[in-house]
Amino acid sequence: MARAEPDSQSQPFENPMFREIYKNTWLKKISTSNSKKKRERLWVVFCVHDDTDPYLETYVDEKLAVFHKPEWFISLSGVQHISPTICAHEQEYEFVLTFPSEVIRFSALTWDQMVDWVESLKSKLSELRILSPRENVYTKLPEKTAIPLLPTRDPNSPLPPPPPVPPEILPGVEHTSREITTSRQRESVPYERRRSDSQSSTTPRSLNVINEPQNARSSSNHVFNFEPLAHTLESSSSPNHQPSNNLHYEHLFQPGPSNTSNSTRQLSRTELNVNSITNRLLERSASCSPRILQPAPQPYKTLREQQVLMLEKEMKHPTGVKLQLRKKDCISSIGFVDAFDGVWICGWKQKEHPTLYNALHIGDRLLNIDGITIKSAAEAYRMLQSHYCGLYVNIVLRRLPQGKVFVIHRDTEGQPLGIIQENNTAVIESIKPNSLAARYGLTSKTKSCDGMSFTNWVLTEINGRPLNLFFKKNQVRDRLNCVGRDISVLVQPLDLIKQLKKQMRSLKNYKDYLLQ
Repeated sequence: MARAEPDSQSQPFENPMFREIYKNTWLKKISTSNSKKKRERLWVVFCVHDDTDPYLETYVDEKLAVFHKPEWFISLSGVQHISPTICAHEQEYEFVLTFPSEVIRFSALTWDQMVDWVESLKSKLSELRILSPRENVYTKLPEKTAIPLLPTRDPNSPLPPPPPVPPEILPGVEHTSREITTSRQRESVPYERRRSDSQSSTTPRSLNVINEPQNARSSSNHVFNFEPLAHTLESSSSPNHQPSNNLHYEHLFQPGPSNTSNSTRQLSRTELNVNSITNRLLERSASCSPRILQPAPQPYKTLREQQVLMLEKEMKHPTGVKLQLRKKDCISSIGFVDAFDGVWICGWKQKEHPTLYNALHIGDRLLNIDGITIKSAAEAYRMLQSHYCGLYVNIVLRRLPQGKVFVIHRDTEGQPLGIIQENNTAVIESIKPNSLAARYGLTSKTKSCDGMSFTNWVLTEINGRPLNLFFKKNQVRDRLNCVGRDISVLVQPLDLIKQLKKQMRSLKNYKDYLLQ
């Protein structure tokens, strides 16, 4: 059979040492030059030769693919884009492969088949580093402009005039008698008009002006002679205290008139304002002390108890829990099944999508996706694969509506819980009376999901880790006998778990959704 080689093919087609097929099915090839040409139905194979060269091959019959003599082929080493259709036209779901010199178009029978082809091609070509990943795409930095920026002010323009009022004297600078008179004239302005000044600079300036007349006769070395704060407080609190010459701290901590001289009683209005503001600051700092009005100590909770409290809070939420997940973590990776007039989660692909471990639980009930109410598992799969969902998907679900979680504290290491399993499975056959599990409220029976009878509990999680629904050997027994005094168990009704297992077997490759 003759083999047609397209123009974009740069290397000859040779028989490889080994050939690995990743995808094959019936597709329709659409002619790019003549859209009205009849679309032929071909068996299309996506394969990789020697782990390096990806190819698309077409055959008239699927049986001829065994001989590896394609009627048409093209190398995918130069592909630039792979794009699915957004809106189907006449029930034809096209996807396009863009090359530097041509465009290849195929048509799938269903939307799911088209999405499956696009995802398979993209994932493998990204692994071969032919297509770049969607995340972490960096662009080139902007080049520096050769034209210099103009200055914001004309250098020839005159400078602004200086302020009309000279700035106040900085704290720590000694005053002369003329400067004291000038500053006192400025102090006659009400204190409230200068509230814009910083508090740290206003208070020292005012105190310096107030105490300057009293210390005018003293030598200059007494200006900065501050006594220790503790000594000042002790001397001021003693009954036989005599007012000292240095009043830098007396007015700050004792504004009352009982132990002051006649000269200090005649304080100006500015001095009283400074003292009142200082007292308010001291009262505020005292009220903020950590030794006053401390909250009552909370009982210590272990990490296991904190995890269970968070899970119980999610379970009790009346409107459900809202999750925001990446779309690529949801497509064909979460197991949805129908049971008891609802859509339930029975598992997920844990190895390929480990982030779902922190977001989902076996037994969660799906409510809506991006605001659209979901009534069946098939509708959930269609919604996740549709174009309505963007890069991220908002999912609302009821967290374990039929489950209960318990935290059990052992008195000693290795103390038995009193849980009797049914044939070494996760089904709780009975609870020993007066056992550790019975003391914490765990029973062997519960109401069924339909509310018409009673059924057994089934362990689905131990210490926050999900169990295999099909009971892998001694997994449950080993988890129950784990090291540590604290253990948490999540139980759900047996009739719900049976229905989830029954519906889970109908999923394609259902073992991929089993959790360990």
